[in-house]
Amino acid sequence: MRPLVVVCALALALPTLAQSAESPIVAAAKRTATAKTATFRMNVTTTIPGQGRTILTGSGAQRGTSAKLSMRTSVQGIAFTMDAILLNERGAYVMYMRSPVLRPQLPPGKSWVRLDLSKQVGNLGIDFASLVSVSQTFGPLVKGVVSTKRIGREVVAGKSATHYRAVVDLRRAARAIPAFGKQVAAVERLTGVRLGRTPYDVWVGGDRRIRQLRFAQPTAAAGVRGTSVQRITFLSFDQPVTIKAPPRAQVASV
Repeated sequence: MRPLVVVCALALALPTLAQSAESPIVAAAKRTATAKTATFRMNVTTTIPGQGRTILTGSGAQRGTSAKLSMRTSVQGIAFTMDAILLNERGAYVMYMRSPVLRPQLPPGKSWVRLDLSKQVGNLGIDFASLVSVSQTFGPLVKGVVSTKRIGREVVAGKSATHYRAVVDLRRAARAIPAFGKQVAAVERLTGVRLGRTPYDVWVGGDRRIRQLRFAQPTAAAGVRGTSVQRITFLSFDQPVTIKAPPRAQVASV
């Protein structure tokens, strides 16, 4: 179960965007960070030599520091679905998960699993409060961009957007922002890879908000290093979003 928890936790933690004072991305990122809610879809493709490719696709919504996601995952040709809800309950982050692959492990009448993320994935060093909130998502890497290049106009989710490519110095950002520094350290511990400069693709819409992000980061499984390519497309901002825990009678805690 733990690998599924990690996948869901990282998927629900919206990807961060790097900016710099000279970058045209800055105004769009700041405007996006003011959104109270967001809906999105995402795709994460992880490739590890000798272990094949894992593809995760899904759609979700975020409000404040809460998020929900419905996704489909394919691991070595085996596909399954999963729903996840991330909430802050009395100061602790918890995740509710539902999937056919978990059902055989649950008591009769239970369809959801409740997990305390501080216990399940605490050793990853993930700061969920800083990752899930849109305002936090676009803020941490303000010190990271070292270059920005305009690629051109493209269509994202049916709307015109300007495609930029930025080079992000992750170590510079980590030194400037302690919360992000913990995230970088966690990835480095997991993968054994020292992070440095990383390319980000960023699409800015006509509403001057970020409409899509794409970036790659190192990952590892069973001691083998690989790469995870993530893409997130924002579909709407400041629309009504409801995120709540499942009915208590349907939940089993682990």
